Amino acid sequence: MTSTVPAAIIDLRRELMKARDALIATQAHLAAHAESNAALYCANTVIYSPLHARVTAAIAGTDAALNRAVQAHDSERLVSVLLDLDRCMHGRHQGDTCNDCGGPSLGNPHMPAGTVVGYDISARPITMPAREHKHDAQAWRGAR
Repeated sequence: MTSTVPAAIIDLRRELMKARDALIATQAHLAAHAESNAALYCANTVIYSPLHARVTAAIAGTDAALNRAVQAHDSERLVSVLLDLDRCMHGRHQGDTCNDCGGPSLGNPHMPAGTVVGYDISARPITMPAREHKHDAQAWRGAR
């Protein structure tokens, strides 16, 4: 597993940043326009247009989307780490051919299936599932 960010995430972040930059420039232009109108008419308050409010909301939306893109990538990396916990010291999944193990890999000797690796917020155990069930989120939860 490499620690590089997938190309799709990089592309998404780049496009979101371009949209955010354009929205910030638009927001600044609309604010300057409203402020110059207020100054022109010697108004005590500046009245910003509804478009200014929508652009401000869109900036907040792009910021949230950028954060979600990063969180999604971090979640994918975490899942890949969990799915690799059954590898032997030579990097082979349990049951795969490993010449250094002398046949099929015996997997991670420190974490055989059924080993409790932690607890969730409700104090339920999180256990290392059997190889055939490691892609099943329920199998990690162990016995209820």
